[in-house]
Parts: sequence; C-alpha cells; structure tokens
Amino acid sequence: MPQKLLLLLLLTSAARLGFGQGRDTVFAVHKIFREKRAAGEGLQAAGDKATAEAKYVGHAPPTAQEARQDSLGNTVFTTVGMLKSGYYSAENEADVLKLYTEGWGLPPDIRRKLRRKHFHRTAKDLTANQ
Repeated sequence: MPQKLLLLLLLTSAARLGFGQGRDTVFAVHKIFREKRAAGEGLQAAGDKATAEAKYVGHAPPTAQEARQDSLGNTVFTTVGMLKSGYYSAENEADVLKLYTEGWGLPPDIRRKLRRKHFHRTAKDLTANQ
C-alpha cells in the first residue's frame, strides 16, 4: 500500500511540474530572442564604432593596409550583427511563438539554444515587461 501511495504522489507532482510549462517556455523564448537581438545590435555598433574611432582619432592617418584591415573587420562585425539581428527579429519571434501556441513545438535550433538561465525571472525581467 505505501508503494502505491508513493507512486500516486510521484505522478501527481510530475503533473504539477508541467502545468505552467507553456507559460515559462514562452517567457524563455522571449528572453533568448531579446538577448540575441541585443547581441546582434552590439556587433553592428562595434563595426560602426571602429569606423568612427578611425576617423576622429588625432593620430596620423592610417596606412592603406591598416585602412583595408579596418574596413574588413568593420564589414565582418556589421554583417554578422545584421544576420543575427535578422534571424532573431521580433517578427521571427512572433512566428515561433505562434507555431508553439498552435501545438507545433519549438524549432530544433531554438530548443537547442535554450538554457536553464532563460527560464529564471530576474528583477530586470519584471521591470522590462511593465
């Protein structure tokens, strides 16, 4: 008898753990998209900042080789930032969440990137939603 009672308690507690899972998953998807968008915008800003610094520094003008290297580096940062920001755009986030709420589940690449930290609510998360 105690074994059956223990099994019943275990099954009910497992069912309660999954009760709020959908809401937490939506929160985690919002959080990961927000983080990745910010990272993409930061990469774009890094490319822009390097260009601005090269123009306004009071040193001697850069050599042709330095100018090519700077422009290549800026192009790489800007391109990667644009791709990342585009993939994690608000429209793509809305599409992913729409499919999830319709029961299709999360895409494998988004599911792979979700970590435990994305499910934890912080004070910053609570003030950002208001």
